Amino acid sequence: MEEVTDPGLLDATTPPTPYQLTPFFWAIIVLLWMTAAVTFFGNILVLLAFASDQKLSKVNFNLYLVNLAVTDVCVSVIAIPFFAIDIYYGGWPYDQVTCAVWILLDWGMTFLSIFTLVAISVDRYWAACWPSQYRKLNVTKFRTLVSIGVAWLCLLVIWVPPWLKDRLTYSEPGTCIWSVDNNREYAMFVAVAGYHGPSLIMIFCYVKVYTVMRKSGALFVSKVAPAGGSSQPSAGASTIHTDAMSKPEQSTLGATNETTHDTANTSQTVVQHKKQSQMAKERRIFVSLSYIMIAYLVTWSPFHIIFDVLYFKPNAVSFEWYCLAYCFCFCNSMLNPILYAASSQDFRTAFKRILTCRILKSSK
Repeated sequence: MEEVTDPGLLDATTPPTPYQLTPFFWAIIVLLWMTAAVTFFGNILVLLAFASDQKLSKVNFNLYLVNLAVTDVCVSVIAIPFFAIDIYYGGWPYDQVTCAVWILLDWGMTFLSIFTLVAISVDRYWAACWPSQYRKLNVTKFRTLVSIGVAWLCLLVIWVPPWLKDRLTYSEPGTCIWSVDNNREYAMFVAVAGYHGPSLIMIFCYVKVYTVMRKSGALFVSKVAPAGGSSQPSAGASTIHTDAMSKPEQSTLGATNETTHDTANTSQTVVQHKKQSQMAKERRIFVSLSYIMIAYLVTWSPFHIIFDVLYFKPNAVSFEWYCLAYCFCFCNSMLNPILYAASSQDFRTAFKRILTCRILKSSK
């Protein structure tokens, strides 16, 4: 059995302790490579769907999902493979420049994911709680791209200084890790600004949006009746019907009045249809956000709990638990495309079309 060395969770100035590459670590390595492959394929599929489907590309919300897909692709080709290699060799087999790039992108893509989710949550909170002001600003793709740009800026401000200080101070051959114990002056800042704070903002916005949508009935609008009004609206949608639509027409009115009334009624029906359509759209976005946010919190919480424990007790967590929690984090990048398909009929349709085209091409 091959002997390897622990990359080290403790002070990088102490020699790493040897350990055996046990079946547990072999299983972790195999799991990492499988996760990397599925993550890469799934998120490339998301990017292809957005690029080839006009219906998806017209929805501003999907730009956030594209940004998440880009970060997840980076995770699949950089973060996961190099972590698997680091475990296999029991240390860092490459130069320190490669190590610096890996640490920058590994942690950086994590922060970018949560900052993007914060941007989505704040956007939904604004749209739900102040819809008039939200619509007045004429929300465009440019504003959505600005929000994504702010997420990237937060990444640079919060992560680059701790990363730079660590690489300039604790860089040594054979070891490649951003150690909590080595960077105690930054560790709590990174934990609060990079995870705990954003998570609280997300949860607050989510609860507020849920409350507003539940009161308005938008949570129960899943289908929209045609503008002509021939189909029955979905359950829950009837709670937002206007009184004018529920009153029977007055047969005693003259022909002119009947025409005027019919025109007004048709106009109200069109307005109502647009309102229902908007509410159904908001519900779909809310469902997508729910899946993505819950998956992120569940998959990343174990690692951040370990991160906090290491801050107070550097020797309290074994390398096995650290690896397991880290693998759990990477599963989030693999789950995202599945969640998009589960919560969006448009993504499901686009995925099927792309996969079918590939099958047809390969059969020719």
